[in-house]
Amino acid sequence: MGLRPGDALVSFGFSSLDQMAWLYAALHQGVATHFLNPQHRPEDLGRFLQQLRPSLLLHDAVTVSAAQAFAALVPDTPMRAMAQRGIGSGNESIAAEFPEDTVSHVCYSSGTTGVPKVVEYTHRSTVLHAWACALPDAMGLSSVDRVMPLMQNFHASAWGAPFVCPLVGASLVLVPLHRDPVQWFQWIEEHRVTVLGAVSAHWLALVRYMRTGGLRFSTLRRTVVGGTRLPSDVARFIQEELGVAVCHAWGMTETSPLATIERFDSSRASLGHGKPVFGIELAVQCEGGACLAEGTGELMARGHWVAHSTAKNGNWLATGDFATLHENAELEVIDRLEDALIADGIPLSSALVEYQARRVPGVADAALLVTDVASGQSALAWVAMPEVNFDAVTAELEQILSMAFNGWRPTQFIVVDAFPYTASAKVQKHLLKDHIARRHKDDAALTPTSSC
Repeated sequence: MGLRPGDALVSFGFSSLDQMAWLYAALHQGVATHFLNPQHRPEDLGRFLQQLRPSLLLHDAVTVSAAQAFAALVPDTPMRAMAQRGIGSGNESIAAEFPEDTVSHVCYSSGTTGVPKVVEYTHRSTVLHAWACALPDAMGLSSVDRVMPLMQNFHASAWGAPFVCPLVGASLVLVPLHRDPVQWFQWIEEHRVTVLGAVSAHWLALVRYMRTGGLRFSTLRRTVVGGTRLPSDVARFIQEELGVAVCHAWGMTETSPLATIERFDSSRASLGHGKPVFGIELAVQCEGGACLAEGTGELMARGHWVAHSTAKNGNWLATGDFATLHENAELEVIDRLEDALIADGIPLSSALVEYQARRVPGVADAALLVTDVASGQSALAWVAMPEVNFDAVTAELEQILSMAFNGWRPTQFIVVDAFPYTASAKVQKHLLKDHIARRHKDDAALTPTSSC
């Protein structure tokens, strides 16, 4: 098709054999694949396309209409269906020659705090990341494994699975299009999956479904869990009742994404995020040189596959995460920096607060919002199930959270109709805060009400 090293193509669609074929072909020729997330806002997608001016725009059956709408923004870019792979020449392809620091592919972050970030990976960083993923004390993959990541290729390269699986000869099972625990379980069984990549929200839904039906896995033996911290009782159920070893990892789109990993030990009181894999360095940076708690501050990362901007922090990535780095190098990510809370000198995880809140009958979803970091003021926003007594649920929330967190509880409890989510199912807390502030603009303290 005339594409050469350094050219860019846009892969606008969901994980499929067609998308994988185009990805591997582009890698072979030094052409950079940009994985556009169809779930991002149209205005962001349009901006990315106009800035990129790609040599080719690929779409699948799901995104064809959206791609046609975006085509007007890049009129000189040819558009093609991913299913239309060959060009009919029948000529054998020859690998192009290009430097190892050539861009291999591009992903866009989830946009939790605003406009998604553009993250470029190189052939060198991609190979090194895949090699690290396969190490025994990382994901420990080999040719006998059948791996299914429950995230699309546009979510941090499906955690590197398209690269680490062929590196070790493992089979790759692509994620189902719909977020459905019933189908996840069916595919795990049907395709004899041995390793599952999932975020905590995936596992919470899967455990709920399996408990209801009394189901067990026949081939799954290990899971790598990312995202917010998996509650210890859920990890214990997965490992002891389902017979699936639990590994908890931390990373970001900017870290390719693997940076740290921990194997769950049921004898420990809590589940952390593990230690850095070889090739990753971590540090904590305290604003103004003063830490809110010992070894705690903004998490900084650097390494062979960590994307960063050299403008401010050299080759360190300022993650925006509030974390504790213990003396034995174990990492505990507490929260996003803007949502950090310290209760009696101990960092508090909003993810664990929200998990406890969701266990209260009548609570469909919950999000802890820090309204004032200096004073520790916070509000628990929660979505009510139909026909619940707001006052009764609030009273139970206060009691449950106080018992779970040594007397601490949020300053306020506020019912909302729904939460704003990113494309990767993360609550956009900055938008939720703005929404609540507008509804309570006459009350600086955000006095709790029955609805907002």
